[in-house]
Amino acid sequence: MRERVVLPQTSSVRRHLGAIVGNLWYLFWKTAVWAIGKIAFQLRIEGREHEPAQGPFIVAANHASALDPPLVGASLHHRASYMGKSELFAVPILGPLLRSIGVFPVRRGEADHRAIRTSLDVLASGGVLVMFPEGTRSLDGRLQKPEPGAAMIALRTGVAVLPAAVIGSYRILPRGTRWPRFQRITIRMGPPLTVPRSNGRLDRQALEEWGSQIIEAIERLLPPEQHRPPVP
Repeated sequence: MRERVVLPQTSSVRRHLGAIVGNLWYLFWKTAVWAIGKIAFQLRIEGREHEPAQGPFIVAANHASALDPPLVGASLHHRASYMGKSELFAVPILGPLLRSIGVFPVRRGEADHRAIRTSLDVLASGGVLVMFPEGTRSLDGRLQKPEPGAAMIALRTGVAVLPAAVIGSYRILPRGTRWPRFQRITIRMGPPLTVPRSNGRLDRQALEEWGSQIIEAIERLLPPEQHRPPVP
């Protein structure tokens, strides 16, 4: 009797091929950013042994330059997803490019439920999510107080939080400048934080407590000139 050959579904093949192409494109982008970082900014990675062997986990980093998201991503062993301000996705070419490398839009200044859901989906699928707890870039390179987003996602999922300090990037491409200044950038990773999962309603105290713990873990990795300003 002749054995029947069962061909895979066309949609399944397309998804598989799409995943391969997506991974290759991400690897190309990551390699390009890494090469630029090493050549132009003498990029140095410290504490890479702290990165978990597998996801899901959150990478929480300080934010002082437009260079921070791609450099943090290029410094990881894993493929990562990010939030990006929604205005960027309206820019021709840039918007599709950002989506193709794992960036998804978030509306700042409000509770963006779609962005929250996407974040939870990334982690539920075993992925890695890069977040900047300050919510926006620092003007002078100093760490700022945290917004509740990173703490909320961490508590909702109970995944580990890998603190990462971006050192020196604020001198390279600060706000208001057109051209970068070629100085050294260091990405320093620290021991992951173990965050308990909370299925109930999250109150302000829990969000503030874990937001502070995440920011303090980042601050311990930063040089004194990038610590939070002293309280008057």
